Amino acid sequence: MPKRPPQFVPPDAAGFYASRRGDQVNALLMAQLAGLLPDPTGLRVLGLGYAQPLLSQWRGLGRAHWVASAQLDTPLTRRAPLDNHGGFAMPSCLVASDALPFDDLGIDLVVMVHGLELANPHPLLRMVWKVLADHGRLILVVPNRTGLAAKDDTSPFGHGSPFSASQLDRALQRALFRAESTATALSAPLALLKLGEQAALMADRATGLLGRRLGGVHLVNACKDLYSGMPVEAERAKLAFGRRVTTLASSASSCDSLSSKPGS
Repeated sequence: MPKRPPQFVPPDAAGFYASRRGDQVNALLMAQLAGLLPDPTGLRVLGLGYAQPLLSQWRGLGRAHWVASAQLDTPLTRRAPLDNHGGFAMPSCLVASDALPFDDLGIDLVVMVHGLELANPHPLLRMVWKVLADHGRLILVVPNRTGLAAKDDTSPFGHGSPFSASQLDRALQRALFRAESTATALSAPLALLKLGEQAALMADRATGLLGRRLGGVHLVNACKDLYSGMPVEAERAKLAFGRRVTTLASSASSCDSLSSKPGS
């Protein structure tokens, strides 16, 4: 039997999204993500990871106060886009995952694609928390560990460390974020794109009804959990001897006894 030619694997996200297949995947993502996106009017919007292709599909983004893109310094996301994907040009920079060069509380919306799975998630989420305004929002697109997209290394979603639904929820909670709404995308095999984008979209929506466990990628709209307490870890005493803690009640009685002594 004749051997099938190996499927071409783009070297990075820039190569993938410059291809016809990348455009189709981008359109599927935006079709499912549109319901989670807020009205961008007057917002300061930052795309993080490799979000330029997705942002270019967001209708109405021109009404935002400003839009910028920050590519994570990883082999997959380092190279600049080969074109603007039919959208408007936006300023961009290359950043480290644990040092975002933006003012504290200076951004209203962060859209992160190809970010969380390619970096240490906790420092990255804490950096995002730091630059987001108190009313800010985080839109996440993360490959699902149990979905098909994470097993396809011909797309950028098949690289890095994917997250199950519970793992993603815990990572957000630990970084003091609260997920307010979730959805899935790319749940159906990407091979269906050969039948056309409309057929792939219908299959994607039908497969997405099976729940987050079988979704190809997680779509999450999260906010800062301002009223969540910081986790407290038990701390060992650095001295060899034990410490005695005096309660407030006993301290108060001691003070009363001292004040009742003659000459006090």
